[in-house]
Amino acid sequence: GRVTYLSDLKAREERQVPFLDLRWPYQTDRNVTGGMLRSGGRLYLKGLGVHSAAWLSYPLSQPYRRFQAELSIDDGTCGGGSVRFRVFVDGSPKYASPTVRGGMAPLPVSVDLSGAKQLDLVVDFADRADELDHANWLDARLVR
Repeated sequence: GRVTYLSDLKAREERQVPFLDLRWPYQTDRNVTGGMLRSGGRLYLKGLGVHSAAWLSYPLSQPYRRFQAELSIDDGTCGGGSVRFRVFVDGSPKYASPTVRGGMAPLPVSVDLSGAKQLDLVVDFADRADELDHANWLDARLVR
């Protein structure tokens, strides 16, 4: 009861801006291609799969203390892909990752949500435009 997974909620808004013209809708509890969420050789049952450049917005109708997740490029890219993750709380930037590349270990993130009304998750292009940018918000959760 202390944790709500974002994959169990519906994003109020979502946007994916392709580098060229191929659109990739976000996935819940799957990677962006519809496969299992995998990173660092591990399988994750909960999370969000997106393709750069992507934006997801969640209203926070209850008080939460923190947003937590592990950030990665899905193992299905065989080491390809590179993105930057950002987290906004009530429109203000609260976290910006370094460039996350395929084959890297998942990067943990924890952001304070005290008094927050909205959470926005953004994945931006990094190296090589959007090539293999299969980004995962692993175990993305709101903690009371």
